[in-house]
Amino acid sequence: MNDKQYKTESIIHPKQTCTKKSIELYVFIDPLCKPCWDFSTLLKKFHLEYGQYFSSTYVPVNRYYTTKKLLEKRPSHLSFVWEKTASRSDILCDDHLWIDNKELYPYYSAIAIKAAELQGRIAGVNYLKKLQEYYFLLDYDITDKEVLIQCAREINIDIHEFIEDLHSPLSIKAFQCDIKVTKEMNITEIPSVVYFNENIEEEGLKINGFESYQTYVKILELMHREKLIKRDLPDLLEFIKFQPFVTINELSTIYEKTNQQIELELKKLILLRKVKKIVQAENIYYQYFDSQSIV
Repeated sequence: MNDKQYKTESIIHPKQTCTKKSIELYVFIDPLCKPCWDFSTLLKKFHLEYGQYFSSTYVPVNRYYTTKKLLEKRPSHLSFVWEKTASRSDILCDDHLWIDNKELYPYYSAIAIKAAELQGRIAGVNYLKKLQEYYFLLDYDITDKEVLIQCAREINIDIHEFIEDLHSPLSIKAFQCDIKVTKEMNITEIPSVVYFNENIEEEGLKINGFESYQTYVKILELMHREKLIKRDLPDLLEFIKFQPFVTINELSTIYEKTNQQIELELKKLILLRKVKKIVQAENIYYQYFDSQSIV
């Protein structure tokens, strides 16, 4: 296989990594970046079909899309260098920053993800997904402290611990470690994924930017060195049942069907009172509907 056709790049394994699965993925994303939201759907499909072979470590990067977006709103307030600002933990740990230094707010969502991760990797992943849902589907400001706390409530983690960790040196340090890893791996495009196998002495492979689904599968097979066994996807209703809400585009990506085919299946489930359609602003999404819970 010619690795270059997949725009891969060799890279050194970070020392802090440990995993029980044969392959570890470092996933670099910006929670406010639309391509990262689209990529999260692809990654969800990847976990469903091949998740037995790998685990994922998410590295939030509020550097590219976010800074550009905020510069358009307040250019005089964002003239600082991102790495320098993020490394000043004595400033970021100040409780008054939520009110007094709003120009720093693009980093709060990344720090909040780290605070959630202190309650476990799964908590961190669920929190990241909830942040993206709030931003892209509900159009909430995920740099607002109350919104960040509400996200924590919805994924059922310890709220008091989460609030304390928002300004904890541990969360700040974890965020700084992410910055260091981002630099060491020379991440220049978001999203990016770096694959490592269980031998930490071997170099990893980096995929810059958003590639096709089969690219990620082929690189996984290359790193695993054995033919992969693809798991069957759950049926549509079973998948929806365990999601907060879904969109037609998301389901179309995961099940590799046209939007029209997915929409037809959803209409059938709505008629059977298994799924309900929700319109939020200009967005349309679907939720599992448990009719038996209605009194």
